[in-house]
Amino acid sequence: MNKLHVVRFEVIGDSGRYDEGEQEDGTDVKTTFAFYGLAMYHANVLEHGLVNALALARVMEAREQAEQLLRDPWEQRFKDTMKELVRRARRHAGDDEGLVEALTVAADRRNHLAHDFWRVRAEDFCSDAGRAEMIAELRADHERFQETDGRLHDVVMAPLMAKAGVRQEMFDVLHTEMRERAEKRDGR
Repeated sequence: MNKLHVVRFEVIGDSGRYDEGEQEDGTDVKTTFAFYGLAMYHANVLEHGLVNALALARVMEAREQAEQLLRDPWEQRFKDTMKELVRRARRHAGDDEGLVEALTVAADRRNHLAHDFWRVRAEDFCSDAGRAEMIAELRADHERFQETDGRLHDVVMAPLMAKAGVRQEMFDVLHTEMRERAEKRDGR
């Protein structure tokens, strides 16, 4: 029999109201949403790192084989699910089985956050103690995504960039240009 799941919440007491400031213990509703956003942001950064690594690997492969690419490898990989990206990344991880495992766990956690987190934790969200547990889980996910992205960069992306002749300074210039455009938008 199918179950009806309730995801709406009503906070018990006044401590979780949207219009109140942060609680001293950091378990307010806004803080919970903020940590969720941070975890999902870093999951997306990791996903984009996978796309960049796979697309750059495809470009390098085509260059070595004097093959002309007919489709944009980034556009192709952005259509893949994260699980598919992890599957494709296996061959680029070399002997680092730990990286493959970390990517698999990260993809599972990302999917949990995107599809199940609020349903599974709906009751917890209604209390300070429950939100404290949620925040701890989200902090761990955020750290997991950051660490896995760093490992992906070190094991796969950095060697590919070196092989392609792409230097860190190139990324630094692009980042500076992006920040300058953003500051200009804000009138600075």
